[in-house]
Amino acid sequence: MKSSTLILAAIFLLVVCFSVPSFFRWRKHRRELREKLFSRLSNRSDRLFYSLEMVSDRYLTRDTKIFVIEHLLSVIEQLVRANYRSEFVSKQTDLTRLLNELKSGQRVVSKDRVATQEHLDHTHNAILYILKEMKNMPERNGASRAIIRHHVLLIRYAHALAYRDLLVRQARDDLDNEKKNRALEKYRMALSVIEKNSSVSSSRREVLRLQNMIQDVENVLFGKKDETGLKLK
Repeated sequence: MKSSTLILAAIFLLVVCFSVPSFFRWRKHRRELREKLFSRLSNRSDRLFYSLEMVSDRYLTRDTKIFVIEHLLSVIEQLVRANYRSEFVSKQTDLTRLLNELKSGQRVVSKDRVATQEHLDHTHNAILYILKEMKNMPERNGASRAIIRHHVLLIRYAHALAYRDLLVRQARDDLDNEKKNRALEKYRMALSVIEKNSSVSSSRREVLRLQNMIQDVENVLFGKKDETGLKLK
């Protein structure tokens, strides 16, 4: 009887001896995995905030900026609850102030337009990152998939609008250099880009503007041709 008890005790001790190190390794692995997940979430959110600041207010609506900032603040709350500290978490005060300014209408609005290819590249990169993160946003704090899709649509339009602005700028430069055919081609390209986003209500105003620009150039180009044809007759 005593020998059986001793054997069982020995087996128990062996199991404990093997299990305890395994348990600590498992706990360490979980802690490291958790740290990596929070680090990735913090870095992605920090880049999202940076991208948001990179894009002119002409391209992102006030409501979309509010939506993104509220999401970022909810991420910070999650990180704080997990006792995770990072540079992004320290921006909570700045984000809260920015959110209040946007909601109250006190924030100074910047309507700068894309004027160079380099500016377009930076703006497009920032918009595409916002778009990517928006698609991956969870449904929390009352943000349904329908609301997220609505903002995704607006961000896609922002991408098109930035390209439209560069094309219009280039077209005007072509007109200044008496290159009307090239200008007409760029205006038509800009119109095509905006028309692909016709589901956004503000795109209609841009379509009308571009149609008028195209008409003005066509009147100059084809009007001159008609006049030449009449003289030949």
